[in-house]
Amino acid sequence: MRQVGRGNNLLMYKSTKTVLALFLILILFIISGCKDNKQYNTRSFYEMGTIVNVTLSSKNDYIISELNKKMKSWENEISGFAEKVNNTEPGKNITVSKMNYKLLQKAESYKNLSNDKFDITVATISSLYGFPEGPFRVPDNETIQNKSDDVGFSNLVFDKTSLSKKTDLKIDMGAYAKGYIVDKGIEFLKSEGVKSAMINAGGDLYALGNKKKRKWHIAIKKPDNKKKFLSIIALENKAVATSGNYERYFEKNGQRYTHIFNAITLKSANNYKSISVIADTVERSDGLATVYYLMDIDKIRELCKREKTPVLIYTLKSEKRKLCGWQEYEISD
Repeated sequence: MRQVGRGNNLLMYKSTKTVLALFLILILFIISGCKDNKQYNTRSFYEMGTIVNVTLSSKNDYIISELNKKMKSWENEISGFAEKVNNTEPGKNITVSKMNYKLLQKAESYKNLSNDKFDITVATISSLYGFPEGPFRVPDNETIQNKSDDVGFSNLVFDKTSLSKKTDLKIDMGAYAKGYIVDKGIEFLKSEGVKSAMINAGGDLYALGNKKKRKWHIAIKKPDNKKKFLSIIALENKAVATSGNYERYFEKNGQRYTHIFNAITLKSANNYKSISVIADTVERSDGLATVYYLMDIDKIRELCKREKTPVLIYTLKSEKRKLCGWQEYEISD
């Protein structure tokens, strides 16, 4: 059995192996000239199970430490809540913070957009496979069937202050919670007067303002050839995030099992090599990248038009599909 670990889109899990892998497979990075580097610095820290790179003017370096503390605090609040939900018996009440209430609302929104294919409670099934951190395995059909009735967002009963679950389910909000934390990090930088910066949390990226009167240039690498690019885009006050089949997965008997599960079929989805989404927030880019991953291309085209989110699809046959205005952001092919 082949096993591959991953940090992106998973909030709570940390390991040295993940750190090393992320340095090798980081899907997005900043393209900058030597001249820019004299005035812009990139500082890195480990948070949310990934390497967080913060690029901003050298005069704002002092703020990195405080940003790190705040992102750690937000992560702890979210991951601690998910852990409590997963370990609490059905019927018992759990306190819900303002932040986690917002994230639960986001979960319901993505569920509806996906026609129920996306559901944070499908972690009940994905955990049987060993996700997110392993050891990985393929459970037998009886084991899956025994837990299938536990899955379903409707089995979560919550309001602004409390939550209980009807079944012994598990949740995973990692598909969009990391992006949400990056957005809060950007808002913190803005509150400190920072007008130009980039936060890149393992591929969940926001470009604030511009860099020396030029939009930030972002290269999206090919997941199957890290030396080549799928696309180079220019962003200003925009976010981009990617979901794919190449970071957290394992293979057994020639079949690839990814960390993204379809809540209707209860099966691991291996629909594309990658899907990248440009949106106004990282949380939205992050969440929609997973939602789109669960759909066929015609449905993606329909939804991204409605949601006004440019999409880059890299198919299993290594073909690129640019939808809903992706080309408008490209500076090179």
